[in-house]
Amino acid sequence: MIPEVVAKNGFSLERLATLCAVVEAGSITAAAGPSPSRQSQFSRQIKELEEALGTRLFDRVGKTLKPTSSGIHLARLSRVFLGAVAELAAREAAKPGLLTVGGGEGTLRWILLPCIPELRALEPPVHCQMRSLRSADVVRELELGRIDVGLVRRSAVPEALATELVGVLEFTLVIPRRLLRSRTADEAYEGKPLAYAELAGEGQLASLARDISRASGIQLNRVVQAETLSLLLATVEREDAAAFLPKIAATALPSERFAQLSIENIQLLSRETVMAWQPEAADQKPELKRALRVLSRGLRRAMTNKPE
Repeated sequence: MIPEVVAKNGFSLERLATLCAVVEAGSITAAAGPSPSRQSQFSRQIKELEEALGTRLFDRVGKTLKPTSSGIHLARLSRVFLGAVAELAAREAAKPGLLTVGGGEGTLRWILLPCIPELRALEPPVHCQMRSLRSADVVRELELGRIDVGLVRRSAVPEALATELVGVLEFTLVIPRRLLRSRTADEAYEGKPLAYAELAGEGQLASLARDISRASGIQLNRVVQAETLSLLLATVEREDAAAFLPKIAATALPSERFAQLSIENIQLLSRETVMAWQPEAADQKPELKRALRVLSRGLRRAMTNKPE
């Protein structure tokens, strides 16, 4: 039986798509473009949706629109539904599905990339779109329905999202040997300033790294700041500075050129990494449900750096 509200004239795929576009763009003008007739059409469609639901979807402040909680919720559900319709059409046409995954650049590079061949091997195949995002942005994009899956630390994920632990991201202090006088790296503890690359900003990881280094008697001389762990790795590979790196990223560094120190309390840097998604999205999108099963196995394997 079709709920009464759905049967009203205000609902249509086009109107729901318009709602999603306006929520994402932030205004009718930005969503509709410069055409006055198209702007008028978008405005009318939003009004018709509000009348059908009997609630405001936007608060109007001057010429800007701020989505209400109902507007955000309906837009998220609409994206899931529209995505499911698109996937159904693609499957009927034997076209590949599309999975959008958000996460830190390093996480995508070291953990997700090894899983992509398995997604492409599905029948029909699933192609992957990767978006490099900070943790807070991953959660926001998941809540808005603009990405399908997020790879993020467990502590950043609200209870409303479904999660599955894929592993623990452990860290090590990597020092180019050309910055040291011996192969044992003992002089790192002798008070000599160590050229050091650090994540930009005052995030938890950078702050903890400084604290445990100081407690261990290692004096860091910050010479580089980088926005991502991947860029930190690139700095270390040039042998310009030391850095705290995920062990999964440091495994490819040759031991004859790079020393790795597991200093006291370095486990404080470890992060439980989860795969997160909208529960209703998995129920509505068969392609997402299939991809989640593949990712569950592949991400765990990538986190432990073990072959199949």
